[in-house]
Amino acid sequence: MKIIVFLLTIKLLLITDANYAQQQNYTDLIRNGWGFCLKKEYTKAIKLYEAAFKLEKPIPIADRYNLSCIYALSGNSDKAFYQLFNISSDSHWDDYTHLINDTDLHSLHGDSRWEDLKLLVLENKKNTEKHFDKALVSILDTIYYDDQSTRSKIRSMEKKFGRNSKEMDQFWQTILQKDSINLTKVRAILEERGWPSKKTIGKRGTSAIFLVLQHANLEVQEKYLVFIKEAVANNDLPKRQYAMFYDRLLLRRGQRQIYGTQLARSSKSNKPYVLPLEDPLNVDKRRLEMGLNSMQENLNRWNLIWEAKTYLKELPQIEARERELRRQKS
Repeated sequence: MKIIVFLLTIKLLLITDANYAQQQNYTDLIRNGWGFCLKKEYTKAIKLYEAAFKLEKPIPIADRYNLSCIYALSGNSDKAFYQLFNISSDSHWDDYTHLINDTDLHSLHGDSRWEDLKLLVLENKKNTEKHFDKALVSILDTIYYDDQSTRSKIRSMEKKFGRNSKEMDQFWQTILQKDSINLTKVRAILEERGWPSKKTIGKRGTSAIFLVLQHANLEVQEKYLVFIKEAVANNDLPKRQYAMFYDRLLLRRGQRQIYGTQLARSSKSNKPYVLPLEDPLNVDKRRLEMGLNSMQENLNRWNLIWEAKTYLKELPQIEARERELRRQKS
């Protein structure tokens, strides 16, 4: 009898485990899978990613790429290459710079397939960039890498040394120095030729200019707001990036953001919270117009629950806290 009960228990556990993956939606599975990856629990991450891929067609390139990284980190080079060749052959993925610099893929470099993959992605890149201004693209590639390579380490640095540590202060100085150099380059580009067409600099080049302005001070953002608006009107900048830029600009003016893209982290609880937001009850309608996902989908990455009515009640306290923080900085 005990053996039967024991076997039934195992069967129930297996069924529950399988149903758990089925009951979640694609976004939740990917988010939770990436969470396991960050904890270096690669087997659990792979399980959730594979379950998600059964639910979504077509599968986003970024998710396939991230799964390839998880496979590589777990030592499964065959499946890593399968995902990488899939996005490179079928979707003509062309981010060669990212491919060769991504440390998550270092375990693949000694495999003969690595050179074939590099050649394929490089060929995709050449086809994409046939009509690019190659000199300008080279400058913008460097700007993009300098901006993102440091910021991608912020969380790990904070976790290692502490948010208010001497090491973090030094790290932020490095970031700000790179920001200053990048801003000088971007200003020269914009003043000389205006916002370059996406056809001549590509998505990454466009993102490079956007990121530099997004990280600039209020005076710079005010000056180049008209450039941002023209870029959106000419389809040279996605609306979602304009939403992020405009939200930050409004907050720096002391006003409420309107798309809910900007969050801050509490110095006391270390938990993220949504910065002052106008008309929170209708924010998802505005986000949809700008090509953004819902507030809840956006906040999933921080394990936050979005309750517009609750936020509305808390808004006066949030605004009072932000005013006090601005006063302390001035």
